[in-house]
Amino acid sequence: MQPRPTSSLESSEASTGPTRGPLGESWHAWIALFVGVLAVSAHSALSFGMSPLLKPITEELGWTRSEYATAMNFRMALLMAVAPFAGQLVDRVGARLVLALGALLMGVGTFGMARVHSLGELYLWSVLIGPAQACIGSVAGSALVLRLFRRRRGLAIGVLNGGDNFITGGVHVASAALLLSSGWRGALSALAAAYVALAGLIFAILRGREGRSESEGARRDPSPSDSSPRPPAARPRLRDLPWRDPALWLLLGAYVLIYGYVTTIGIHFPAFQRDLGRSPDVASYIYGLTSLVGAFGSVACGWLAERSSSRLTLSIVVVGLAASTVVLWLPVGLTGYYAWAVGYGVVNAGAVALLALVLDELFGAAQIGRLMGVAMLFCMGGTIAGNFFAAGIFDRFQSYETVWRAYTVLMLVALVPVELLRRRSVAATSPAPTPG
Repeated sequence: MQPRPTSSLESSEASTGPTRGPLGESWHAWIALFVGVLAVSAHSALSFGMSPLLKPITEELGWTRSEYATAMNFRMALLMAVAPFAGQLVDRVGARLVLALGALLMGVGTFGMARVHSLGELYLWSVLIGPAQACIGSVAGSALVLRLFRRRRGLAIGVLNGGDNFITGGVHVASAALLLSSGWRGALSALAAAYVALAGLIFAILRGREGRSESEGARRDPSPSDSSPRPPAARPRLRDLPWRDPALWLLLGAYVLIYGYVTTIGIHFPAFQRDLGRSPDVASYIYGLTSLVGAFGSVACGWLAERSSSRLTLSIVVVGLAASTVVLWLPVGLTGYYAWAVGYGVVNAGAVALLALVLDELFGAAQIGRLMGVAMLFCMGGTIAGNFFAAGIFDRFQSYETVWRAYTVLMLVALVPVELLRRRSVAATSPAPTPG
């Protein structure tokens, strides 16, 4: 495995002088991180924050959970198709335009979703929402953060995803409250208004081409004092990614399984708790706790990855995910589920945060937009598979127990490529043995 490339930001740090702000980073980087947190949360809010609405939507409109999951999978398929190109667009024009466009389209699509009366209408609005989610999520957010932060990338990515957990948890609780006061249509309308406001905030705070590929930035923004001719930099292309490196495929394979499980929890856990006889508010409190704890767990995993290895941290996280699946099919009471929420919140948030950090550790930040776009394609593939898997098993057995048992096996399978990736890292960096 080749050593991690050094980005142009890192190589030029000595010539640009020290930055001013907390922990040696610029104030603007921290402000942009705040905007990134809101953007990534906007991606998660509709899928996970609004999960308390699954049961009332399907019951009012007479849909099965499989029919609802199929419509959501159609939206995820569109997200998959657009994500690599959204990453390429970020590398070329920057994160500002991509994030703002995604937020605006999310607002329009969610407003339309609040007024559906048939499955056909839900599919129609999904044509808008799916591509918008590809633009507003972690593809652009991670590129923005990794290219602005020089020293504390692990911490910054941890904050990016930890803030996502914190805000999504708040949306989850708020959607349950709005469900009681305004119904599911009112909850979705409120979220739509928040998306439109976010689009304006992104335009107001981020700079024009911020977060683009460093090679593109060097070509488009030459130093005024440097009048020497420069060869044009190649435009970012998907075919230039390290497709032949087995490390990329090991990571993508593991994350297909991880996202299948994480998405199943995000969409089905409130309904699972309702089926156990718990009220909507209690189910929301338990899942909301996972997001609240995850806000700190993501930061902790990012901090640990800075000081050891993001791949070692990922191995620990996947072991934790496997353990969390076992608890779900054991006969634990309410206290046990709250304890589960604490542990799951840490490892769930850690897994999401570590994707960008492992990619950065392996391949550097110069291609991070395109790499994250491709990674999201595979992650959404896991999301679609997990949706069909969980909803299909529930509709057949009218119970989630078989779902959780199957995910125990799948998380143990996911540990295999993660361990291979970690061991290969150790082998690549260990000194050669000295002859006796």
